[in-house]
Parts: sequence; structure tokens; C-alpha cells
Amino acid sequence: MNEFDIIEKYFKSAYPSSKGNLTLGIGDDAAIINVAEESELVISTDTLVSGVHFFENTLPEDIAYKALSVNLSDIAAMGALPRWVSLSLTLPSKDLDWIEKFSSSFNQLAIDQSLILIGGDLTKGPLSITVQIHGVAPQGQSLRRSGANVGDLIYVTGELGAAAYALKHIEDSNKFAQSTDKEIQRLYRPDARIKTGLELRNVATSCIDISDGLLADLGHVLKASNVGAEIKLSEIPYSDSLKKLDEDLAITLALTGGDDYELCFTLPKGLPDSVMDELKLICPVHCIGQINKDVSKLSLINENDELYEIKSKAYRHFN
Repeated sequence: MNEFDIIEKYFKSAYPSSKGNLTLGIGDDAAIINVAEESELVISTDTLVSGVHFFENTLPEDIAYKALSVNLSDIAAMGALPRWVSLSLTLPSKDLDWIEKFSSSFNQLAIDQSLILIGGDLTKGPLSITVQIHGVAPQGQSLRRSGANVGDLIYVTGELGAAAYALKHIEDSNKFAQSTDKEIQRLYRPDARIKTGLELRNVATSCIDISDGLLADLGHVLKASNVGAEIKLSEIPYSDSLKKLDEDLAITLALTGGDDYELCFTLPKGLPDSVMDELKLICPVHCIGQINKDVSKLSLINENDELYEIKSKAYRHFN
């Protein structure tokens, strides 16, 4: 089988040739989609590289799921509805068993999210996966990082630090006890908060997905919005295993560990209780702090109302 045979068998056959606003999908030089009038196209691209974003022995099903889900998380943070996806897959060899498992997982998650694979590329080389998702939102209603205002409350979904703890266990099982199934799941198969993002579209002043750790990602919001923030460490929703660790280590993993793919967003004070009630019906939501006027400064406050200093920083490529 050559690359065209593989695309035809493992990817193209899983999707309809045309659906909704898709005019032309896989099989030509490019796809053609019609975006509805008064809508805006929201686009996200991420690349996962073997040895950097996942271990070489990671199951192909988990690699596929995470590659797609991390892009879905970006779309969720924009308050958009995912519609189309493209996949560029670089493989070191033609391992059809690996490809079948990868494609089955990728296709199933795409179908579950009402996504249609519309194109991409397949080539030989070091293992890497690049996914691009196209979402749609009503004109002018996409969420951004730049809208936080002084006085807004800061929220996060779910729990923080689960994926970071699972990774630490894999790297050092003597120091970090066995991860729970939930923590392993958060590392390999994170859930993109699409429904929450859509619910936030008309109420949140800013939003970002937590991929590099809360400190780094909230910092992007502060910079874009030209504001500062104060976070109460006692309000951080720590993953269960982190609660058993030394406090400093737990805080470090929860705030800088990354791979959470939860949403961090800001809401103005005084919203009706029904807003929070609707959000909490979708997933757990926690208020962890407030926006202030100390531009680009993020202050961490411990249970004694004292400033807390954290030494660790989020991972950065090329640092």
C-alpha cells in the first residue's frame, strides 16, 4: 500500500464525501467549505512529536486521541463549534497495524465531535502528528484572551495537576505512587471542554485553555488584557494524588505541570446564579481568584494570606 491507498482505506472511508457546508473533502488538492453568512472561522493547529509530546512506546490509540483533543481544547477556549479537521501524519515506517489503531481512535473521536476529516498529508519520516481544526462561531462572539477586566472573577474547570502527576509517576515510580486511572486518562486522553466553551460564549470576558500550566496560560490572559491577578492557592482544585504530596510540590505540579487541557476564564461579578448553575451542570467549575490592576503581575496567596513564591516555570520549546 502506498500513501494514497492508506488514506483511502483508513481515513477517507470513515467520513461522508459531502456533509453540511463541506463542498469538497479528501481527494483533491484542497478542501472546499462554505462558511455560513455572519459566522467567523476559528482555526487551531498543533503538532505532537515523538519523544517531546509523548513517549515512543505510547499506544497509537492514545496518540491519536490526544493529538485531536488538544486542538479541540483550543477551539473550546475560543467558544467555537468544531466542524472540520485536517491531519498531517509523518510515520517512520508503513506499520499497518499501528495505522489501523491510530486511525480508528482518531476517526471515532472526530465522529463523536461531529468533525469531518477534509484533508491533510501522509509522509515518511520521524513520527509526528499535525492536526488543524476549523470551528465556527457567530460573528464577533468568539472568546479571546484580551477581554479580562479589573474586578472579574477567575475560574477553572475540572482539576489541575492530574496529567502532570501521571507523567511524574511514569518517570519516577519510586517517588510518585501509582497514578489513578483518572490521572492516567487525563494524560493520555484529555477531554476538551467544548460544551463549556459554547456556554461561556455570551458571558465570559476572556478564556484560554490550560496546556502549559495555569501560571503560564493565565499569564497570557493578563498580558493580552493589560491587567493583573490574585490567585488563592486554597481554592485551586488539586487532583487527588497531589493532595497527598508535599505542599510545595503539589502547588508546582498543579500550577506549572501542564497537559491539563482545562479552561481558565474570567466572568464579571454579579452574574445571575443561573449562569453558574448552567456551567456546573456541564463540568466542575471553581473560582480561584480575581483580576486586579497590577498589569501582568500574578500574585499567589497562601492560606495565611501571604504571598507565595514558586520557583518552577512552565516548559518552553527551545529554552
